[in-house]
Amino acid sequence: MGIHLFLWLLSVTTSCLGSTNVFNDKRELQSKFFNEDWMMSIPDTTPLSAITIPGTHESLSLYGGPLVCQVWTLENQLSVGLRFFDIHAGIWIWTQKYLYIRDRYWMFSQGKKVDEVLECIAKFLEVHKSETVLMMVTLHGLYKDTAKELWATLVDTYKNIMLTSNSVPNMEQARGKIVLLQSHNGPSGGAQVQSSPFFKNNELISHKVDTMELRLDVCKSHFVLTDMETKRFRIKSQKNLARRVNQQIYNVVLQSKKSSASQGCLGVFGMIFPGAELIKAMTLLRPCDCGGAGTPEATPEPTPEPAPTNTRTSTWTNTRTNTRTSTWTNTWTNTWTNTRTNTWTNTWTNT
Repeated sequence: MGIHLFLWLLSVTTSCLGSTNVFNDKRELQSKFFNEDWMMSIPDTTPLSAITIPGTHESLSLYGGPLVCQVWTLENQLSVGLRFFDIHAGIWIWTQKYLYIRDRYWMFSQGKKVDEVLECIAKFLEVHKSETVLMMVTLHGLYKDTAKELWATLVDTYKNIMLTSNSVPNMEQARGKIVLLQSHNGPSGGAQVQSSPFFKNNELISHKVDTMELRLDVCKSHFVLTDMETKRFRIKSQKNLARRVNQQIYNVVLQSKKSSASQGCLGVFGMIFPGAELIKAMTLLRPCDCGGAGTPEATPEPTPEPAPTNTRTSTWTNTRTNTRTSTWTNTWTNTWTNTRTNTWTNTWTNT
């Protein structure tokens, strides 16, 4: 591939790849598509931002006619391998004691509390300890200060499994944890996020992207997010949008897989109506090579200091009389050198 990853606006249709499942609008998820522990093989030292992570845009907008963005429940999204979730929540009236999930336009309730979302994710991570979940929370409504207070209470409740630092953790630090990402209208805290270099206005950018630039983007101290943009009251158009953009994302994944220099340097994706095979293809990419950050390095053995050399010469004469046999004089010289391996030489003469 040289030093560039080539990205096209390809004029291919879904039929070009046969039955590739890049789009899904069916609520049922067959168990053959479960992909619950795909992060297990990722080295502990890998920065989380250097992993291609599939996720969903408006992850829990399951109801609302033209504003529907997903069909799988949160449980099914976790089971199929999705690990990034875009959550929109708030309170409708000031007397509410819980944050409720709604669509991004704040029109349709999804009948679920944020408490329930966090509990569901926590239960999943308790069983699948090798995994991590990225979460971006956007707060809506007229009472955002109250919403922020309610969110702060939830963070404190789940503080043992929630990372809110603005830095990117590595895989070891993130396993079994929820990693909060910063949102423009979200609560404080969370890792920094940069917009994707791949798409603009839901179109694949038709130019070369330097592989070094890609690697620098995802290996820095922030996440790179490709997030789809949906249109209000255009459900048919949204599904057509998902078919087209998901196909383009799949093409990018295939191109990345062929590149030895930039495989896996794609970042995080927030998709609508993603298909199981598209998700699987993303999880099979190896992490981006951040100059060895994703591969444990052998710790070099320290170079031992040279052992002191001791040279000593001793000369003495022993005279002893043995009345049973004879009288003899035993004279010898003992000279040795003491090094790390303790070798020495002895010379002597007997008379």
